[in-house]
Amino acid sequence: MDVIYFVKALYKKKWWILAGSVAAVVIAFVLTMGRPRLYVSNAQFSTGFTMKDQITLRDENTPMYEADVKFDNTIQTLNSPLVISLLAYNMVIHDLSSNKPFARLTEKQMKSDAYRQFNKTEALELCRRKLDSMQMLSAYIPEETRLMDYLKLCGYDYESIRKTLNINRLQRTDYIDITFRSPNAEESAYVVNALYKEFIRYYRSLRSERSVENIETFDDLVHQKKQELDKKVEALRMYKSSEGLLNVEAASGNELGLISSLEKTLLEEQANNNTLSASLESVNGQLSMVSSGKTVYDNGNGDIVNIRRQINQANDDNLRAGGNDPQIQEKLKDLRKKYQDAISSSSTVSGKGISKDELLQKKSALTAQLSASTQNIENMRAKIRSLKGSVGTYANKEATVSVLQQEVTLAQEEYNKLKEKLNAAMDNRTAAVDNFRQTLVGMPSFKPESSKRLAIMMMAGIAVFIMTTLGILLMEFFDSSIKSPSVFERNVDLKLISTINHAALHKNNIENVLHKKIEDNEVVRKRQNTFRELLRKLRYELENSGKSIFLFTSTEPQQGKTTLVQAVAYSLSLSNKRVLIIDTNFCNNDLTVQLEAKPTLESFSIEPDKFSIDKVREIVTTYSANGIEVIGCRGGDYTPNEILPKNHLLNYLPQLTAYYDFILMEGAPLNEYTDSKELEAYAEGVIAVFSSKASVKQIDKDSVSFLQSLNGKLLGAVLNNVNEDFLEL
Repeated sequence: MDVIYFVKALYKKKWWILAGSVAAVVIAFVLTMGRPRLYVSNAQFSTGFTMKDQITLRDENTPMYEADVKFDNTIQTLNSPLVISLLAYNMVIHDLSSNKPFARLTEKQMKSDAYRQFNKTEALELCRRKLDSMQMLSAYIPEETRLMDYLKLCGYDYESIRKTLNINRLQRTDYIDITFRSPNAEESAYVVNALYKEFIRYYRSLRSERSVENIETFDDLVHQKKQELDKKVEALRMYKSSEGLLNVEAASGNELGLISSLEKTLLEEQANNNTLSASLESVNGQLSMVSSGKTVYDNGNGDIVNIRRQINQANDDNLRAGGNDPQIQEKLKDLRKKYQDAISSSSTVSGKGISKDELLQKKSALTAQLSASTQNIENMRAKIRSLKGSVGTYANKEATVSVLQQEVTLAQEEYNKLKEKLNAAMDNRTAAVDNFRQTLVGMPSFKPESSKRLAIMMMAGIAVFIMTTLGILLMEFFDSSIKSPSVFERNVDLKLISTINHAALHKNNIENVLHKKIEDNEVVRKRQNTFRELLRKLRYELENSGKSIFLFTSTEPQQGKTTLVQAVAYSLSLSNKRVLIIDTNFCNNDLTVQLEAKPTLESFSIEPDKFSIDKVREIVTTYSANGIEVIGCRGGDYTPNEILPKNHLLNYLPQLTAYYDFILMEGAPLNEYTDSKELEAYAEGVIAVFSSKASVKQIDKDSVSFLQSLNGKLLGAVLNNVNEDFLEL
């Protein structure tokens, strides 16, 4: 349904769309009618940014991102005011020196101040001077200002040339394309070729200046870094000389080796000292036994001690060999077996007895040996301490030398890098400046390019058509009004009993429309026939509702309640029904005014025992249509409960249904007044009227909630004043 809605919206505005498209085509035709026929010339040149065809002094790989930046820089340089100015100087020199100038001035241009003040000789000399020095014109010098005015007159100024000059990179290639359009074929070719030449001249001049600056800068930096390197090398040399160090690492290594050897010897001497102590202790024990009168035998303890010493020596040798030497392992196995045999034999007393003198002699020898061993141990420990102190001194000196050596290394690296950059700058100065090569020379075109007038007109028409269509769709999309029944059902939670179309009743009154007394116009006739049929459907709903007293209300004013009440009354009268219209809209008594009814509602009051139909008919106004009577009101800023007397007419509506088939009342809008809420008590059915031009707001939803709470009195809603395109019949 939404698609149909939008299609109808477009169909309704079809003349806007067509008119806009036709207007765009006409405007495009007029604008392109006076366009001159232009000749196009192209020139191309390769940049070398993405490939290297020649031998270079160094290996250079250009990343693709860097190549893109170079392309952009080159195109910006080609489009720069300076390069365009150099091109303009060439064109002026050509025009002033040739019999076939490119610029053909009109009589009006020749009468201008810029042409009359122009001096050919002065301008020619100025252009050549500026071209040689590659400078732009200054607006502060009168001579150059006159030349600038002449350039603008001939179309050689920056803005005029840029309008017809197109410079771009051919996608995914190494080429840049230069295109120029002008009414003169030779001029187009001249421009693209001269622009390339001036660009190369300017670019190489710029590169040369930068190379000289780079060489001077790097030369200064290299000289500075060389001085820093020499200072650090001299500082290292002076430190080594002052400390008497030729090779700190070698000296430190020798000291550590000597310490290791002494520690090994110390361990062996400590083992020997322990053995001597044990032997001396054994001899002292034997002397005690001899002193007590016992006999001491020689049981081979000396052999046991000797074997044990050999086992310790073999264990040390095995550790130094990594613990995996087979020969040492076999030697240990034999020594351990001998040791066990010696221990076993020592348990049996055998041999001859030892005298006391022999034991004292043996003790004296062991004591001397033990003293010598102890002295050796002390000497070795002192030597080790001395060597370790010397090694600590070497370590401090080595750290200082290491720091100085690191500074020398860093200074050497910085010096080498700068020296390399200096060499590269010098190589670039002597080698080729760039890789630009013109691969396509601009040639004059034989025929002008197509004006593309037809394509431009078609594109203009299509563009306006699409833009107008989208504009209408967006307007409809953001339009919150309830234009059609489908939109109403999505936004208002009420039963829709009827849809009434727009019938232009300001030209034809309701009575004439319903009696088909209308003008002879097919469009108007069709619209009013639709109005009449839709009104009959609403009449059918009222007649088959089983109710007679109806209150017509709305959420907002200007929804068409007054017109709808009159139309329903006329339609009911055509089916031979008696209809009483009561204007209860006190805030806006349009029914009373339009039907010219007597304002008697507020003043009518009668006792119940005196009430009769005749009393009511005395205050009604008879309308021109048969069967319709009206009771009007004065109107004012009050509600029914505030203005109506005690025994007012609305209390007798059920009795009036005995004479009238239908009683129609109009109430005030629910959003602003409480009148309809007070009148609801007197009605059998309530009909809510909504205009298709209105939109549903939050306050409308509150009023809709009240209508939904009427406990069966709500007959439904009527969507009024709907455009024929949105009826959805």
